[in-house]
Amino acid sequence: MDLKIELENTRIEESRIQASRQKAQEELAKLWSGDLDFTGWVKDPLEFGEEKISALVKTAEEIRGKCDYFIVLGVGGSFMGAKAVIDILAEPGSGTEVLFAGYNFNGRYLKELISKTDGKDVCLCVISKSGTTTETLSAYGIFKKLMLEKYGKDETAKRTYVVTENRSNFLFDEATDEGCTIFDLPVDIGGRYSVLTPVGLLPIAVAGIDIKGLMKGASDITDKGAFADKLLDYAIVRNIYYNKGKRIEVFEFFDPYFAFFGEWLKQLFGETEGKEGRGLFPVSLMFSRDLHSMGQFLQQGTQDFFETFITIEEPEDDVEIPEIAMKPFAGKTIEQINKCAEKGVLAAHVNAGIPAVSIKLKEVSPESIGELLYFFETECAVSALLSGVDPFDQPGVEAYKKEMRAYINQL
Repeated sequence: MDLKIELENTRIEESRIQASRQKAQEELAKLWSGDLDFTGWVKDPLEFGEEKISALVKTAEEIRGKCDYFIVLGVGGSFMGAKAVIDILAEPGSGTEVLFAGYNFNGRYLKELISKTDGKDVCLCVISKSGTTTETLSAYGIFKKLMLEKYGKDETAKRTYVVTENRSNFLFDEATDEGCTIFDLPVDIGGRYSVLTPVGLLPIAVAGIDIKGLMKGASDITDKGAFADKLLDYAIVRNIYYNKGKRIEVFEFFDPYFAFFGEWLKQLFGETEGKEGRGLFPVSLMFSRDLHSMGQFLQQGTQDFFETFITIEEPEDDVEIPEIAMKPFAGKTIEQINKCAEKGVLAAHVNAGIPAVSIKLKEVSPESIGELLYFFETECAVSALLSGVDPFDQPGVEAYKKEMRAYINQL
């Protein structure tokens, strides 16, 4: 396993963690039992199968062969995981560029995207579990109209790829009638746990990333036994912090390509745990950039948070700092300085009494990122169960949708 969890700076006694391990294993067993709704993701990396992966790879190759841009329309879990992985793993200039829309109602953003793709060959990927998502379908209507004008009905259908539940809904029925390619999002997998399904895998493959490696990394850790030896301690520690009065978890990265991974974590944990008046508020910071904006607060501000450092032990690339630079930086490499920043921040914050968890990834690769994705999905679900809330519903989200639809109907 490429992941290491270090808890020596948590300021929590080993005996207290030990006392919760049996309960954590019981909650993990509930996930694996299949008795809970929306737990199809738990065994999916093992059951997804070579045939499905090959079909996605073949489709991605077809798209890359005919499109300059692959426009993914989706909101929340329908795009965040894919964008996070693409930002981390995609090689610049690797062919078809994956763009994202359908996650806001901003006219300027859409106009710029339309302008950017004008005169280029495009394909659409429309992702909506329900098939009725307002943000997604609004953007779909706009881009579909443009494609119909450019390609005609038959070719537009050939360039439109849909990911939704395999049952009647607006998107599924229209895509079926028009002959679009449809990939199934299983009913028992919720959006924020869907990155390792066609929701995430198709855009990731179109970006030229090895999804076989990604799924191998996930499947390597898809085992109750993999979480038996203290790996669930992270979920346990999170709940101990909450019960001790902490209300915020600050995810911290020293690799700018992980910025959107932080956004994915915010949705995963926020939507999973934030209910019934409970839950840790997830925040994501990028260092060293945010040390010059939030570093003061972290060091001396209100101490109602704990930190989770997510770092890479063996960075892939490095650059030497030339002799013309100011001492003592000259002759060092930029990643050496980055490691000094990691150690310095951790030491300063620990000295200030701030508790911290360290999650260390050996390297950045499709396999390691697949492992990291599944690790956080499992830890998040177990953490929510330990706190006594349903990890897989989101009744609070429906409140704004109800109010928004009422205003839309008044237009």
